[in-house]
Amino acid sequence: MTRKERITELDLIRSFAFLAVVYQHVIGVYMRKPGVDEQTAIIYGMLFHLLKFAVPAFIFMTGLVLFYNYYERIHYPSFIRKRVTEILVPYGIWSAIYLALQPKPWRAEGETVWVIFKSIMTGTASYHLWFVVMIFQFYLLYPLWQRVFRAVRDFASNQTRVVISIGIIGLLYGSLVWFSARYIPTHGFRFDVAWLDTYWIKYRDRNAFYYFFYFLMGGLAAVTLAQFRQTVKRQWLWICTGFVLLYGYIGYELFRDSGHGMINLNVATSLKPSMFLYTVAQLLLVYGLALWIGKWKGSKWFALLGKYSYGAYLIHALVLTYLMKGLTALQIFHTSLLGSFVAFLLCSLLSFAISYGLGRLPFGAWLVGAAEKKRKADPGQQKELPHAG
Repeated sequence: MTRKERITELDLIRSFAFLAVVYQHVIGVYMRKPGVDEQTAIIYGMLFHLLKFAVPAFIFMTGLVLFYNYYERIHYPSFIRKRVTEILVPYGIWSAIYLALQPKPWRAEGETVWVIFKSIMTGTASYHLWFVVMIFQFYLLYPLWQRVFRAVRDFASNQTRVVISIGIIGLLYGSLVWFSARYIPTHGFRFDVAWLDTYWIKYRDRNAFYYFFYFLMGGLAAVTLAQFRQTVKRQWLWICTGFVLLYGYIGYELFRDSGHGMINLNVATSLKPSMFLYTVAQLLLVYGLALWIGKWKGSKWFALLGKYSYGAYLIHALVLTYLMKGLTALQIFHTSLLGSFVAFLLCSLLSFAISYGLGRLPFGAWLVGAAEKKRKADPGQQKELPHAG
């Protein structure tokens, strides 16, 4: 059997998503600076919306990679063992580092154990680690998603049924995010059963089921890869038009729902219907950009960043913390829109450099995941891409 092609555009998308995450967090820091005027806050809000594709993009890529490599068969014990080594071990190490650097409000030994356990299980050792807890659920439950996807694909035997399937899944997902963004806050909905309430209500931002559409969208791209690429290229004008219109609408929502005074970035949650439609358009737009930029020789630098993006993601919050301390101490670039851009560039470069350096060590995969690790060739199956999370 022939070997599957490597999907080179994914490394580019992965790098774009990482850079978007970094600038989102930089904006969060600079928005809290005293003296931010309304005009600057509006610009931050507009930029923030442009960067919101990051988490859905990682989920989309995870679905694409898994369905591309494991659509037909999967040996679950070795599959999940590999993900524990490459995702959870680095996550656990960096969680421990972030916890060690935090002030210790707890005193009793039993309380310390509980705080550490809860932080690791919920991704609260640092503000960005929730994502790892969420994305790992897709790996953990992949056999379930595999069955769901196969059942949908079996039903979608012609073009009409494909449209019906996408429409039904879209409506289900739109209803779910409406439930999250509108119904729960308005009605104070809670479950009586503690674990249901914790997973589906309190920590719903890290519940993988609240992001399932992007995962299945990645699966659709995986099983129709050549057609998916051609469709993105062919429908480019419509994708751009939809993106611009939806970008304008969510900008209106940001002004409307922030109320009087400062722009409230919490309004820009991914878990609401308008952001769902906007994100789908933006993912298609970003995919098209990756296909186009991939033809440029300089794209190899983005690809390299993409390969080390998981480690850089784990590291960047720590880098940003100490970078801001340094800029504030020097009284340069610690405020203003220009300062946020400088901080973004420095944080991105330093995070990548540290991830790259650690990744070259013999035990680097334990610290930053597997970026370019050599693997034995599996006849009839593509050399697996590094995980998208």
